[in-house]
Amino acid sequence: MNRSQGVMAGAVRTRVTWAARFGWVSLLFMTCAVQPVRADLGLTNMRLTATLLANSCSVSTGTQEQTVELGTWPSKQFAVGSQSPNPTRFEIVLENCGVAASGVEITFHGSAPAGDSTLLALNASSSATNVAVAILDSERRRLPLGQLTPVYALSANAARVPLVFYGQYVAIGTPVTVGSANADATFTLTYQ
Repeated sequence: MNRSQGVMAGAVRTRVTWAARFGWVSLLFMTCAVQPVRADLGLTNMRLTATLLANSCSVSTGTQEQTVELGTWPSKQFAVGSQSPNPTRFEIVLENCGVAASGVEITFHGSAPAGDSTLLALNASSSATNVAVAILDSERRRLPLGQLTPVYALSANAARVPLVFYGQYVAIGTPVTVGSANADATFTLTYQ
């Protein structure tokens, strides 16, 4: 039993000795290789500073998840391309804006009907057909899905900033059939 332990120790010692020799040779080689290319670069003190500011606002809890009622309309109201006569106003309210907040862009996301990325398709629970929903900006221009809106100005430290939008039905085919007509959208905020 002692003999096996001696052999094990001998094998380990041999590896350690070889590693130690290799380490010295490597260190000697590195010292020789580095010496000819050594140059005194001097010392440079560099100080990097930055100020990080909260450049965002909170979305008010009342407008984070909201249902916008677009009204009840007779199907005969719609010809292809026509829209409900009175768009419905809704707001996304921003609160507690940071000191550096100067502007925000909004991107609306949702499923679009084939061929028109400016409209939201009705969701699967809807029974109406050939109608979609448009989201409009405060000037009542259609906002394409997946694209940034123009910049809405923000004031630093603003306590409350209402961003105004409108929703309305738009006929996308004939005949427009009656029933529930619901669409789903989410939005993202991009701060300036």
